[in-house]
Amino acid sequence: MSRTSPGPARLLGAALALTLVVPGSLFAVTPVLWTLQSFEDFEKGKTEGVAVAAAGELTLAPALRPIKVPRLEEESEPFLWSQAVDSKGTLYAGGGNAGKIYRVPKGGPGSLYYETGDLAVHALVVDRSDVLFAATSPQGKIYRISGEAKGEIYYQPEDRYIWALALGPKGELYAATGDRGVIYRIPSKGKGEKFFDSEEFHVVALALDAAGNLLAGTDGKGLLYRITPEGKATVLYDSSLREINAVAVDPKGVIYAAAMGAEGEPGAPAPLPALPQPQPAEKGPAQAGAPLPPPIGIPGIEAGASATVRVTVSAAAPGFGAATPRSEVYRIDPDGTVSTYWSSQSEVAYSLLIDGAGRPLIGSGDPGRIRALVGAQQSTLLARLPESQVTSLLQGPGQQIFAATSNVGRLYALDAATGDSGSYLSAPRDAQTGSRWGRISWRATIPTGARVELATRSGNSNVPDATWSDWSAAYLNPEGSVVSSPPARFLQWRARLSRPSGGTSPALQAVSVAYMQSNLPPALRNFQVQPPGVVRERLPYLPEVDPQELAFTGMRVNPGPGDIGPQPQAGPEKKIYVKGMRALDWDASDPNGDTLSYDLSFRGEGESAWKPLARGLRESYFAFDSAQLPDGLYRVRVEASDAPSNPSGQAKSASLVSDPFLVDNTPPSVQVTVRKGAKGTGTTLEAAATDTTGPIARAEYSLDAARWVPILPADGVNDSRSESYSVTLESLRPGEHTVIVKVTDLLGNAGAGKATFTSE
Repeated sequence: MSRTSPGPARLLGAALALTLVVPGSLFAVTPVLWTLQSFEDFEKGKTEGVAVAAAGELTLAPALRPIKVPRLEEESEPFLWSQAVDSKGTLYAGGGNAGKIYRVPKGGPGSLYYETGDLAVHALVVDRSDVLFAATSPQGKIYRISGEAKGEIYYQPEDRYIWALALGPKGELYAATGDRGVIYRIPSKGKGEKFFDSEEFHVVALALDAAGNLLAGTDGKGLLYRITPEGKATVLYDSSLREINAVAVDPKGVIYAAAMGAEGEPGAPAPLPALPQPQPAEKGPAQAGAPLPPPIGIPGIEAGASATVRVTVSAAAPGFGAATPRSEVYRIDPDGTVSTYWSSQSEVAYSLLIDGAGRPLIGSGDPGRIRALVGAQQSTLLARLPESQVTSLLQGPGQQIFAATSNVGRLYALDAATGDSGSYLSAPRDAQTGSRWGRISWRATIPTGARVELATRSGNSNVPDATWSDWSAAYLNPEGSVVSSPPARFLQWRARLSRPSGGTSPALQAVSVAYMQSNLPPALRNFQVQPPGVVRERLPYLPEVDPQELAFTGMRVNPGPGDIGPQPQAGPEKKIYVKGMRALDWDASDPNGDTLSYDLSFRGEGESAWKPLARGLRESYFAFDSAQLPDGLYRVRVEASDAPSNPSGQAKSASLVSDPFLVDNTPPSVQVTVRKGAKGTGTTLEAAATDTTGPIARAEYSLDAARWVPILPADGVNDSRSESYSVTLESLRPGEHTVIVKVTDLLGNAGAGKATFTSE
């Protein structure tokens, strides 16, 4: 016989077999590599002076500093909805729930400036003469405030909500309102006219393009209108979301529109009940100790409740507390092409701004974030704020940006210049069990004079607290340093980035930490003995193999919380009946993802020792022929071991014992007799059935091979190991007859007896 080299198919099969076996035997002794290196990875952490770039790296961010407004902080204003800035760089901010306006002079602390007496100031705008206009809800007033907080009612339409203001090229004021979705043009005090009736319930966003066209976003159908100075309107975009809540135009005429609200939500909020009018209508500058307007209720906020209320619905909706809606930002090019530029299933864009570099910025929540949109579905996370939502963004003097937040109301300035230092705190890593930490290494671009240093801490609570270890000394070697934090279940790392003044920021692209999990025992659940004879039949074809199960797993990279090692997979199957067979199945898992093997043993009633039934199983299923066992009551024990994945002496095991089950393969014995009565009175059939293990479950008879007829025992219930039966046979034809009585026990064993007799 000649010897030949193995063919390609045979070599491939051997390679596959090796690949499928090796990974499963490595998991418990294989380190896990926790790596952060993408935008999605880094976005989960907390930033302070650090930006998460769209390319997936950490760099120093524009400096974010809080603006000091003592009165705002003292009163814990829950919402700041609007901002405006005048030619001197003075910032104004308005919010709710008390309809107050705060003023921050350039370079100085802020103070309370004006009280409208209404519930909320939803819009502010400053004209060319530095006169401030403020729009309120739900009393629908526009205030003109000039000089030293000298205020007057400039215009009051019939509508109750005024959501947005915009100044036209000739100094005319536009006001977007609800409940009727009307836009008013107001050229002077008290003189307003309907400029556009949207047929929507609310118009909530306004902006002007370079040609003087008004851009308006609505709540209801989520429409974006473009309205010419003559009042001719066209729909630029019909969003699938409920509301276009912010609009901005860049220097090239590209329009960006933010949308929010789940598809199919009702568009119009229910109108608020009538509220008392404030007195007096015209107010002067706020004074310390001055009486405040009476409290005003709002649906969704209970009287006396904390002022910190989570904003999770449209700004146009009077109630708060609904589930966070989906949000999108659209880009509309000058040729009318519309594309979805950014979207999120969990984050909501509340505000939109074009910065000095022409980039669209969004303020979002929850939590409060400021993002620069740098491409389709790409953003750079510039800042993460402690408040829940960034509800207003405003371009300030130069390249400075002002941000107003809600829950709670605060003001921030985002400077154009990059800060000189910042830090990043990773989300804690859950190793699933107590673990030993290996080395921490990272990849970074570090210009001359710049610096990146990392530190770690560990603990056993999922939220870092006082029980965690102290921060380690700084790790300075990107190639890798041994983590000095003590073994624990959770680990967190912190990165500090710095640069010399005026220098280039470092960029941290990836951080990896290796660790080894402590070996934990397997878990066993739901050990079941299937009904007698019910077993699985394997089908001839195999399921498609997951590519992950073919890959070499010498090191697990970022396994998820539910990650488990590759287990041998059973093929497709169906259930069939095979007399005498008994099937066992159970659920098993291993917290380390180890491959498990199973040993089965059995013990009869009254016995003390366990006898082996099967060893080294790799599936959580086993069927055996119960005819190998004498009739009686038994239990089976399954022992799961992670020995296939662990060195000798380090394996862990667990066991579980089944409920008792009956083995009964002996059919009942049946004795049949026939007793003839007097002529014309019929024949009596009598049967006695006995089962050694029992109980008897069913009895039936057949006369002369006719159909089977069920019969009841003398006591009326088939439920014991011995039963007797009696049946009178009427109207028999003359001649010989054969009657068979079949009795079946609880486990399906059937015994029969027969008698032959002659009828006259």
